[in-house]
Amino acid sequence: MEIEKSDAWQRHQLATVERMQRDLARLTHPVIRAVGLCGVAYLASWVVMMVLGAAAGAMVVVAAVSAAALVLGASAFALAVGMERYLRGRLEKV
Repeated sequence: MEIEKSDAWQRHQLATVERMQRDLARLTHPVIRAVGLCGVAYLASWVVMMVLGAAAGAMVVVAAVSAAALVLGASAFALAVGMERYLRGRLEKV
């Protein structure tokens, strides 16, 4: 014997997941945007250093700052992307 969910229940479940995604997007989208902006700034700083031929000390400073940003931002970025993927997967299933 198979029990199927009613259409009303499936619509309710879909609306709930969409609402969760919208609420969490207020937290995850700024994290994703900030990490993307930091990545662009990081690449731009390396381009400027390579073109202008910066000293070794400046390269060490940029490498240290970028490593610190990577360590601090990687976990938040991974969590934000993971939540977005999970919720999109739930919306596609329903």
